[in-house]
Amino acid sequence: MPPKHFTELDRLAVVIHQIDRRCCAVPKGFLKYTPSHTVVENEAFKGLSCENAFDLHYWQHFRQVENEENKDLIARHEAVYNDNFLDCLQSDVPIKCWSVLSDVTKTVAIVRNQLWPGYYAYHRCNTAIHGSVYIGDGLRNNDLPFML
Repeated sequence: MPPKHFTELDRLAVVIHQIDRRCCAVPKGFLKYTPSHTVVENEAFKGLSCENAFDLHYWQHFRQVENEENKDLIARHEAVYNDNFLDCLQSDVPIKCWSVLSDVTKTVAIVRNQLWPGYYAYHRCNTAIHGSVYIGDGLRNNDLPFML
C-alpha cells in the first residue's frame, strides 16, 4: 500500500481530540457518578451561586479522571453522588492556565483556557444554563509557562 499523506482534515481531527481531552469544562455539580459506574447529568443541578461561579475551584474537567485522589475515590466506590469526583480546573499545570471573567451584568461566568486560546466555557449564575465553545486557530500556546 502506498503511504498516505496527512491532510488538513487529519490534523484537525487530532487537534479537536486534544482540545476535547484537555479543555472541556463544566460547573461543579452538573455531573454525578452513579452506582452503575456511569457519569450522567445531575438533574438536581440548579446552578452555581455568583460567588462560586467566579471561583475556579467550582469548575471541573469533563474527561477521564487523571488526579490520583479522584481515581482512588472512584476505586473505593465513594464517588457515588459525590460532586468532587472530577478533576478541578484550579489544579491544572501550568498554574494559572485558566482564568475566569464576568460579563457586564456580573451574572455570567466565562472561563478561558490560556493554553488553548479560543476555548471558552460559560455559566449563568443560579441557573442550569452553561456550555462551552472553541473558536481558535488550533495552535496550542506552548510558551505559556514562560509567560506566567
